[in-house]
Amino acid sequence: MITWLFQTAPGRLALLILLLWYLDNRYFGIVAAAMAPIHHQRRIASLRQTVRVNPSDVRAMVELGEHYLRSGRYQAAAEYLEQAFSRGEDSARAHYLLGGALVKLGRHDQGRERLEKALALQPNVSYGEPYLFLIEEAAARGDFGRIADLVDALEQFESVEILTRAGHLCRQAGQAELARRLFEEAVSNYQYIPAKMRRRERRWLWRARLGQMQTR
Repeated sequence: MITWLFQTAPGRLALLILLLWYLDNRYFGIVAAAMAPIHHQRRIASLRQTVRVNPSDVRAMVELGEHYLRSGRYQAAAEYLEQAFSRGEDSARAHYLLGGALVKLGRHDQGRERLEKALALQPNVSYGEPYLFLIEEAAARGDFGRIADLVDALEQFESVEILTRAGHLCRQAGQAELARRLFEEAVSNYQYIPAKMRRRERRWLWRARLGQMQTR
């Protein structure tokens, strides 16, 4: 087997594929990111059928809205989430998802109101993701003081992913100093997370380091 791997063209190709798979699985997560749209599309098809059969299934509507939001179909996300609210939904998660969709659609005032409502109901909802949409909304209005306040609030979560994503949002908004601070904190926090969680966060560590290079 070893001879086949190292001394034949198919063996060397298989070895290269295995090496690339290992590096991607351990460091980059490119395959997982590429597969995410397929996962979202399959789940969307299943949930749409559920909602057609049972139009009062609010839980399915909220999950459907989330999958549409994650797949970049913001109008569809907002429509299903608004339907859920019209049927009595009032959870922090639903407010956050609808707020994010509205911000992406450019309906900033409405989106900000929903996001702030979500945080008022549950300050740790989605472990800090609402702050990312609020930073995006504040950047769209050029309210850089608000961005700084949001970064201060966001840092309590200590998530490498959230800090890295916030850093790139700040960098895109021209707030290089805030971005550097977030990237530095993300890299620092990675050292203290449990070993079993590092695999998931490793690709965000690399993105944080890339952000550090981009904001020098």
